[in-house]
Amino acid sequence: MKKILFALIASLTVLSAGAQVGKAASEATDAAKHKIDEKRADSDAKESGPVGKAVNNVKSGYHKNRSKSSANKAKKALKDAG
Repeated sequence: MKKILFALIASLTVLSAGAQVGKAASEATDAAKHKIDEKRADSDAKESGPVGKAVNNVKSGYHKNRSKSSANKAKKALKDAG
């Protein structure tokens, strides 16, 4: 009975660690996508007029913040998995 219980606990631990790694990968992907969108908005701001510049600078700031947040979440998920 104890062996079965230990095996069950070990398998649940492995599954939860795997889920944390999957979550970290997802967050890292989100961070990369936001970084790309940030760079795109920066590029568009350079080519835009005054109103477009303001709009694209706001977009760039938003994506910069989301990228940082996603990167931090990915780091935390990896830390929790290990």
